[in-house]
Amino acid sequence: MVTRIQIVTVLAAGLLAGCSNQPDAMGSYVASDADGAMMVQFTSVHDGQVGGTISLVAANDDGKSLAGARPFSGTIEGKALNLSVENGTGVSMATGTLDGDTLRLTLFGNGNSTQFVLAKSDAEKFNELVNANRIRAAEKRQETESAAALNDHMDRRSKTQRSIDQLADSVFAKAGEVTEKSRRIDVVIAGYQAARDRTGRMQRAKSNIDTDSSEGSYRISQIDYQIDGLASDMENTHSEVQTYMRSLGGFVNDATSKSSQFLAECRADRLLNCSRLSESIQSLQTRYQQFRRDYARENNAFNGRHGSV
Repeated sequence: MVTRIQIVTVLAAGLLAGCSNQPDAMGSYVASDADGAMMVQFTSVHDGQVGGTISLVAANDDGKSLAGARPFSGTIEGKALNLSVENGTGVSMATGTLDGDTLRLTLFGNGNSTQFVLAKSDAEKFNELVNANRIRAAEKRQETESAAALNDHMDRRSKTQRSIDQLADSVFAKAGEVTEKSRRIDVVIAGYQAARDRTGRMQRAKSNIDTDSSEGSYRISQIDYQIDGLASDMENTHSEVQTYMRSLGGFVNDATSKSSQFLAECRADRLLNCSRLSESIQSLQTRYQQFRRDYARENNAFNGRHGSV
C-alpha cells in the first residue's frame, strides 16, 4: 500500500517528471490508494543488471494532478535490489527486495527515505489508475473552486450586510435629528415674532424722538442699528433653515436610492436582513414630511416678519 503523502514526497524530491512508455519486458509492480498510484516497471534484466522505469501519479491539496516517470538501472542479487534513479539533475538511490509477486522498495532523496510495497500487475492496470486519478483530481479541483466561490459569496454577503446596517444606523440618527429640528421651528417662529414686536416698538419710539437735536439723532441711529441687527439675525436664521432643508433633501434622496438597492438585494438573498433599514427609511420619510410642513410655516413666518422690518 502506498499513501498520497508518500507519492507527493517522491514527486517533491524531484525524482520523477515527464512520462514513459517503456515496453513491459520483465514485469510491472503497482501500488495505489484513493489519491495516487505508483508503478515500477522492469524492462530489462541481464547478468544481474536490471533496468526500467518508476512512474507516479497523485493529486495535491488543490486538486492539481501530479505525474512523472524516471528511468532506473541497478543490480539484483537473489531477492535484493540496488537501484539508481535518474532525477533530472543526478541520481537518487533505491534499495529493495523482490519476492515473488511482491516488491518492497525504499527510495532515498533530499535526506529522506520513503518505503513502498507493490504487487505484481500489468501496465494497463496502472494506466487505469492514472485515468481514475485524473478524474478525481478534476473533481477535487472543482470542489475547491466551488468552495472558493462560496467563500467569496459569503464574504460579499457579509460586507453587504455591514453596509446595510451602517446605512440603517445613519438613517435612524438623521430621523432623530430631523425630529429635533422640527421642534426648534416653533422656537424660530417665536423668535421672528419677538423680533417683529421689538422692531415695532423701536419704530414707534423713533417717531417720538426730536430729530433736530444732536441727542435725538444719536438715539435714532442707535435704534436703526438695533433694527438692522434684528433683521440680520432673522436673515441668518432663515438662511440656516434653508440650508438644512436642502441638505436634508439631499440626504433623503441618497438614502432612499441606496436603500432601494439594498432592499432589492435582500429580496434576492433571503439571508440578508433589511428589516432595520426598512424601518429606518419609513421613520425618516415620516419625519421628513413633517419637517417640510414645519419649514413651510417657518418660511411664511419669515416672509411676514421680513416685510414688516
